[in-house]
Amino acid sequence: MQHRSDLLQPSAGAAREALPQWLRIRADEPGRLTGIQQSLGVDIAHGLQRNLSQDGEFSYFAITFLGVEQGLRKASRVIFVLGPRMLVSLEPGTAPQALETAQSRLERQGQALPAFENFAMVLQAINDATDELLDSLNSDLGRVLVQTNSVLNSLEARDRDFGVSDVVSAQLDLGEVEELLSDCLESQLQLALAARHAQARMPQADTALQALYATLIEDIEAVEDHVSFVHDRVRLLQATNNMALNVKQNQIVKVFSVVTAVFLPAMLISTYYSMNVARMPILEWHYGEPITIALTAGLALLPLLYVKHRGWLR
Repeated sequence: MQHRSDLLQPSAGAAREALPQWLRIRADEPGRLTGIQQSLGVDIAHGLQRNLSQDGEFSYFAITFLGVEQGLRKASRVIFVLGPRMLVSLEPGTAPQALETAQSRLERQGQALPAFENFAMVLQAINDATDELLDSLNSDLGRVLVQTNSVLNSLEARDRDFGVSDVVSAQLDLGEVEELLSDCLESQLQLALAARHAQARMPQADTALQALYATLIEDIEAVEDHVSFVHDRVRLLQATNNMALNVKQNQIVKVFSVVTAVFLPAMLISTYYSMNVARMPILEWHYGEPITIALTAGLALLPLLYVKHRGWLR
């Protein structure tokens, strides 16, 4: 848990026992990376080939996880090398908040812990960071839910209708949340895989450490369930917004259908009187015009009354 470069001199006298149990190396420190590779025989490039691999006594884990740092969501990819007596982490230039939290928890222990226990604390901190991110996403979904309810309530409003623009922003927000949830689920699967692999590699006689990893795996699976719950909520909100748009489109089509039905008799009568015939007796009738107007109004009113009676205007 130190960053001192003098701990990593690749001289022959550098003893492995003198190194800290958890060695953190930043990606912008190539000298330290070269030193740890020469002193311990660790091949970091081997760990970059896949998410989980093993080379001799060392296990390599490439874990990408999300977290909330200073109110912003940030993704971090860290390479962990776990050996019987050593945990090495290759981190970005800016250390992820989850690893800083893990180091603070380890420092509060007041004593050096074995490498496997250090790794369990690190995985637990990453898992807690994902859970915190889910709480943040839940807050965002609460705001989207309020907006969706406003859209649904406006379906019956008489003063203002909503349009596509009212739900576009909500749909975009839900799409971003769904993408984040996919990344969270992938991160949890990587954590579970790393925890199970480490549990299989640790000494079977250490029952306390076995119990620690069993609890860790249960916590990781609980956060996976939380991710699934939030994802179901996102899908429900997306379906609700789509339903509101479909209902509104049906309302618009219904209005135009009613308008067409109302003016269809008037169009029929006007078409009749526009025919080019030699003689039309009603045109010479003194009351022909008012009778035609009344007949047109009556025939237009009848479809409107029928539509209202059937409840199609609701």
